Amino acid sequence: MTTPATAYPEQMLDEVRRVREQARRQAHAGAWFPVAALAVLLLASISLYEVPFAQVDAVGVHSPWAGLPATPRSEQASYLFWFIGTPLTIALIGAWYRWRARRVGVRVPWRWFAITAMGALLALAVIAAMPVDPPADPDQMASYAAVPLLEQVRMGLFTPLMPIALAIVVLGWAERSRAVALSGIWVGAITWWQCSQGLGQLAGWQAWVLGGFEGPALGGELTLFGLNRPGPTLILIALPLLVFATVRAVRTRGGLR
Repeated sequence: MTTPATAYPEQMLDEVRRVREQARRQAHAGAWFPVAALAVLLLASISLYEVPFAQVDAVGVHSPWAGLPATPRSEQASYLFWFIGTPLTIALIGAWYRWRARRVGVRVPWRWFAITAMGALLALAVIAAMPVDPPADPDQMASYAAVPLLEQVRMGLFTPLMPIALAIVVLGWAERSRAVALSGIWVGAITWWQCSQGLGQLAGWQAWVLGGFEGPALGGELTLFGLNRPGPTLILIALPLLVFATVRAVRTRGGLR
C-alpha cells in the first residue's frame, strides 16, 4: 500500500520528468527553420548549372565549385554562391536561435554547427589552393573509369556540398534529432557518390546489384527520374530536409509554442 509519505516524492519525480520533457520539446521545436534554410540553400544551387534538368550528350567542363560534376554557368559565380551564401545562411540560422532563446528561455548549442560549417568550408578553400594535375584526357574524367581510387575519394570530398552535409550531422546532434543527423549522412553519401563516380554513373558492383545480381559488373548510368542531371539530384538530396522541416513546423506550429 502506498502511503502519502511515499506518494509525494513519486509525484515530484513525475512532475520533474514532465517539466524536463516539456522544456526539451520547446528547445528543439524550432529545428525546422535551420533545416529548411539549408534545404533552400541546396535547392538554390540548381541555378548554378548551365543545363540543370535537360539531358545533354556533349561533355562540358566540370567545376567542383558548383557542387556536382556538371557544367556550371560560371565558376566564379559558383565560388561566390557557396562562400557568401553559406555564411549568410549560417548567420540567419544563428539569428533564429538567438531569437528563440529569448522567446522560450532555452538555448540550443547551435554554435558547434556554425563552427563545423565554416571550418569545413575554410578547409575546402585551403585544399583548393593546393595544385592538382588534372587528367590530360577529358573523356577519362567523363567516364571516371580510369581515375585512380584515391583520386575518386578526393573528388567525392572536394565539393562545397560536403561542408553542408557535415554541418547537418552536427545540427542533428545539437537538436538531439536522429532524423536530422541521418539527413546529413544522406546528403553526404549521395554527394560523394555523384562526385566520385560521375553524375548518374554507377560503379560495376552497383550496376550488378541493381541488375538482380546477374550479368557482368560493367557499370552503367542511372537515368531514372533524370538522376544523371544536377537538378533532380539536388532535389533528391534536399528531400529528407524538406520533409523534416515541413512535418516539424506543422507539429510545433512553426516552433512558436
